[in-house]
Amino acid sequence: MNEDFFDRLHDQLAAWLRDGAAESLDAFLGAHHESFMLVTTDGTVLGLETLRDSLRGAGGSRPGLSIRIEDVTGITPEVYRFVERHVVDGSVVDVRVVTAVTRDGLLLSVQETARR
Repeated sequence: MNEDFFDRLHDQLAAWLRDGAAESLDAFLGAHHESFMLVTTDGTVLGLETLRDSLRGAGGSRPGLSIRIEDVTGITPEVYRFVERHVVDGSVVDVRVVTAVTRDGLLLSVQETARR
């Protein structure tokens, strides 16, 4: 795992949310372990199926969106922390500190913390 993995993953997510590019959603979800769990900024815990279902209806819902990944830090060979910035038309609209756990080259767990 390295910064390129997280950049590519978030580029795929942004392409789905921005343009509704189905192949981007497939590639994004394909990088998740079958046991994947997400803890969102509001504390909701989502498994992979719930994440998949929630994203299916969101294609094209965020015109102008890009997601920038910064300050990737390897905590261990399988645990990373980074800053995720959501940008719409040049303006930062959301910033999160993310801790990601990987296994076998796939995302196993993600915890997002909102930065205000």
